[in-house]
Amino acid sequence: MKLAKRLWIVVVCTIFSVTGFAQSRTGYFNDNLHLSNRLNPAVLPTAGYFSMPVLGLIDFGLSSDFKNFSTLVNALSTDEGILEDDDFYNSLKKDNRLDLNMKMDIISLGWWKGKNFWSVNVGLKLNAGASLPKSLLDFARQSARYGEGSISMVPNADIQNLTMKLKGYTDIGVGYSRRINEKFTIGGRAKVLLGWANVDLGVDNFELDLDDLPSNPDNPSSWDPNRKYEGHTAAQAHVKTSYKGGGLEYNPDGSVKEFALDGFGVAGYGVGFDLGVTYSPIKHLTLSAAVQDLGFLKWQKSSTSIATANHSENIVLSIDNYDDYLSDDVFDLDKYNLKEDESESYTTGLGTTMMLGGEYRLGAKEQFSVGALYSLRFAELHNVSTISAIVGYVPASAFNVSASYSYMQHTGNVLGAMLKLGGTFLGAEYAFAGPQTSYNFYIGMSFTLGKRSADR
Repeated sequence: MKLAKRLWIVVVCTIFSVTGFAQSRTGYFNDNLHLSNRLNPAVLPTAGYFSMPVLGLIDFGLSSDFKNFSTLVNALSTDEGILEDDDFYNSLKKDNRLDLNMKMDIISLGWWKGKNFWSVNVGLKLNAGASLPKSLLDFARQSARYGEGSISMVPNADIQNLTMKLKGYTDIGVGYSRRINEKFTIGGRAKVLLGWANVDLGVDNFELDLDDLPSNPDNPSSWDPNRKYEGHTAAQAHVKTSYKGGGLEYNPDGSVKEFALDGFGVAGYGVGFDLGVTYSPIKHLTLSAAVQDLGFLKWQKSSTSIATANHSENIVLSIDNYDDYLSDDVFDLDKYNLKEDESESYTTGLGTTMMLGGEYRLGAKEQFSVGALYSLRFAELHNVSTISAIVGYVPASAFNVSASYSYMQHTGNVLGAMLKLGGTFLGAEYAFAGPQTSYNFYIGMSFTLGKRSADR
């Protein structure tokens, strides 16, 4: 199986079998949810909690330029779907983005100790992103049609800025929150990080310029033995993988053979922090600020494999090697002529998110909430800013409901809703008008632990 396709399968299977972190904006101001304390550690929950193992919090978010995302997923197993879909092809821009952020809490709990609120959690996180140029699909479509005899012009390539990234890790966190006085509350969470996978694939530039070839190159008799079929290729590319018990495997000449998965373990270590503060200048009004996932992961040299390409050369083609260059496999990296490079340790960020919010409570028991929230996420490849208006009915009871309207950079208009029944909550956010597809789903279940706080 081709290297890039195996890497993509790793990305997609990990995404749909493990959950990771996304943006649950609609529940940000609801202090009846332990979710609000996770988004801003200075937001004090009204009671302690113990989350249902694995089901305590599951959060999945997807943002994409692709109007027909299912077609792209199908292309991971069959190239024909993406190559023959003209509607999908015509919807693409010069550069097309895909970002996924996911989280699952294995276990989490929080409890009141006097005026202090403590929390502990163990979770899994996954961040993935890709930037796919339309020129990649141009070349693949032309190559397929040339091989079928549909076109007579030999396909040439000029591909730039192809990128795929994935990072998966476990975080083990301890949080502390305290009300300083009637106006200020502070909170923080320190986390130990155990990295289990990191993939970084990039093609800065790939050029292919070929002379005329036989119209049916798969037929040996179509090749003129008295003619020299020449061309030129140039590539600047890299593949970097960090995976304990696996990674890139090489042929004797140093070229990449495949991506192997021979085990599983910790490939990197790191630390992270969540910080938050709330301020109430007047009664019923609360202003808040938070920073999530401030930190880094350092990936070990012993678990890292690297291959690079930086060459420009004239080539001679024959029936034995032309398919190495003129391939209609969208995810075939053999054409870039990647070679083994020296491994090294390196560090990566976590995808930090900053949030600024303001909430006003109404009603005799402050059961109605009206708020605004601004967030900025430093994603794998593209930073995304969002501004949201959030309203809710959030009494200290078993039934809560909230709704949100957001405008997300690059995406457009987003509607969200969240419902809490007893110790279970679920929510969703969906981009209904804009240039980009965006979804977010989250669900959680917990049990009340300890007494409610005396001051809210």
